[in-house]
Amino acid sequence: MRAAVLGQPISHSKSPILHRAAYALLGADINYEAIELTPADAGEFAQQLRANQWAGCSVTMPLKDVFVPLMDEVSDRVARLGALNTIVVCRDGRLYGENTDVDGIVLALADAGVRHSSQATILGAGNTALAAIEAAAELGTTELKLVVRDPARASLAISLAQELGMRVELVEVNSFDELGIIADPLVISTLPPRAADSWVAPLGAGRGILLDVAYDPWPSELAQNWAGTVISGLHMLVHQAVEQARYFSALPFDELTRERVTNAMYHSLGLHRRG
Repeated sequence: MRAAVLGQPISHSKSPILHRAAYALLGADINYEAIELTPADAGEFAQQLRANQWAGCSVTMPLKDVFVPLMDEVSDRVARLGALNTIVVCRDGRLYGENTDVDGIVLALADAGVRHSSQATILGAGNTALAAIEAAAELGTTELKLVVRDPARASLAISLAQELGMRVELVEVNSFDELGIIADPLVISTLPPRAADSWVAPLGAGRGILLDVAYDPWPSELAQNWAGTVISGLHMLVHQAVEQARYFSALPFDELTRERVTNAMYHSLGLHRRG
């Protein structure tokens, strides 16, 4: 069987390392690779998935919303978010879309001891921010600060947060010039690599927990200047990949299996697991 991570650019991806470690442990005959794919080629690729012995694909930028209308079925989560990061190829060739980024965020924070936070700040308003909003809802967040560069592009994020029962404060990053330091106990940066560099000065040195989904280069400028606890995006990457491996392998995952796969993925990156 075949599986792959799809995106553009994709050469930096650590997903092949993670997934190969999982399938070696599980004894699953899945060959996992990285494929550079443009949005324009997504439709043709989706058709190829149906016929060529594929188990599934991990999906990253800029394809997370592009593939959604190409699925035969999506989870309720994907229907809410309008974005996926996982394509499961069913035995009959049907394509099922899921978003395990939410699980990745929730479980990375759980490893750091965060299982509830009534207040949270999310940096950015793109597809990963939507997953972060869903994750925040699972953590019991009711007061959400959404920090963005362009408020006009935040409508989907605001609507989702409100649908999930949160009170939303929208803040343009440049307005932090007078405020500095984020006071919320939990901050999730969903910005791409280096995109947060120019945000460091206006945001200030927050003292809560920062989960920075970017991990290359690491530490990011934002992470280096943070005064509180910092969690690398690699922790999120591992946990979302564990869920994908469960789907792609089609093997039963009890808690022991999940722990073994998670630890194997951490070991493959030479990464210390929190918790």
